[in-house]
Amino acid sequence: MTSPTRKDFRLEMLLGLGQTAQVHLARGPRGERVALKIPKKEVRENPRLSERFAREVNFTLSLQHPHLVRGLWGVPFGEEAFLALEYLEGGTLEERLLRGPLPREEAKKALLQVGEALLFLHEKGFLHQDVKPANVFVGQGVYKLGDLGTLRAREDRSLEYAGSPFYLAPELLLGGLPSEKSEAYSFGVMAYELLTGRRPFRGETLEEIRNAHLLLPPPPTPLPPRLDRALRRLLAKRPEDRGSIRDFLEVLAKT
Repeated sequence: MTSPTRKDFRLEMLLGLGQTAQVHLARGPRGERVALKIPKKEVRENPRLSERFAREVNFTLSLQHPHLVRGLWGVPFGEEAFLALEYLEGGTLEERLLRGPLPREEAKKALLQVGEALLFLHEKGFLHQDVKPANVFVGQGVYKLGDLGTLRAREDRSLEYAGSPFYLAPELLLGGLPSEKSEAYSFGVMAYELLTGRRPFRGETLEEIRNAHLLLPPPPTPLPPRLDRALRRLLAKRPEDRGSIRDFLEVLAKT
């Protein structure tokens, strides 16, 4: 079958409305359910923003892993730009957390699966840059990392970075470059949140959140001592003191 165009999809319901795109539940050419991401007009007409959407389309279609949201079809540029993704009926992990904390075994499953997706991206030479529950999607017994529009090559030396305040590593707040170490910190913040039911660093303002990342230790947890130590290594303030995602996953899998 030839690649479908945007007109080949029948929109059924708006799933989300972000700053740059709308995401609809839609029916594809064969009647299958998909999540259809359509960039806003101002994105399509802005060279920098349209380039980012095109990157997301190309990365999503080319990078395949069991725990990355699967890209089905896409058109990167132009009036008919779109990205069709597999539809995961559970929504985002952030939405799931609004209903209450995950059971410990479910949190463990989510972290092991998303952690494997991150390690895959790192092996391919990329950083995700925006690891957080809002970018993790929930299916039947499966968790998948999505939103690959923030991907950057590991060797990229530009100081511009993506990310969300609650999950940013201290060195990024001080003008450092993104790295696998800063990604480990973001993953550690999410791991703390999933395993304890609360974020480790909080604040009412951006300045309070920044100071918490830079100055405050993560609060005590009820986790088994070995897992608690591994989690605290991920949340070390200095990159050179920080543990790796792989080491943390090994401890988590045995706990």
